[in-house]
Amino acid sequence: MIPRISPHRALLLFARLPELGRVKTRLSPRFTPEEALALHRALLMDSLDLMQRAAEASQASLWLYLSAAGELDAELAPHLGPCRVHTQRGADLGERLRHAFQERFAAGAERVVVLGSDSPHLPAALVVRAFAELERSEVVLGPARDGGYYLLAASRFHPTLFAAIPWGTPQVYRETVRRARQQEIPIVSLPAWNDVDTPEATVQLWEDLARRRAAGSPEIPAACFTLLEAWARQGKLGQGNLKV
Repeated sequence: MIPRISPHRALLLFARLPELGRVKTRLSPRFTPEEALALHRALLMDSLDLMQRAAEASQASLWLYLSAAGELDAELAPHLGPCRVHTQRGADLGERLRHAFQERFAAGAERVVVLGSDSPHLPAALVVRAFAELERSEVVLGPARDGGYYLLAASRFHPTLFAAIPWGTPQVYRETVRRARQQEIPIVSLPAWNDVDTPEATVQLWEDLARRRAAGSPEIPAACFTLLEAWARQGKLGQGNLKV
């Protein structure tokens, strides 16, 4: 059965095009560029799968916004499903987000949710909740524990939330909230979650997934679990990590 899709809801995934030496650079020197690329690809696969689960529940259209023009290879492409691919536009993340929201609102969307590709272990229910929160608020933020955010959603276009934000710093979430309150924009926050972009966060992801597997959880990002299980067996994640 083909799920019903609302033209007024759009779910976007922001991700870097998988290219050696251009992704997950903060994993160096503990992990090689090849290993960083492998992790990025796993995160992207699982994030696309998460998007489709969330879209089925929220009836949203799906969009993948890549950092550069290019096509996904034969391993990644099957995870796209009905997702349409666009290229991000802008000099920094703020401009790229602004253009994406502007495009989707101009195309008729009334509720737009943007996810990053660094939190594939996020429960799909939180994405669905973001759409629900937009029924009574204009902006929804999912704070990342490193100070950024893993989700940004809006029911109105607010370009002020993208300008002069200290991107890549622990102040991103706090400054965005401050800006919204200063402009009297109704805003709510979801529970905090972890991004995966450092060696420590990678180990933490593995420990979380191993616990989920041991508990019989149905929501386990398959590509990340397979990769990190192999790394754990090879000793790449250090000593004392959970085994399954």
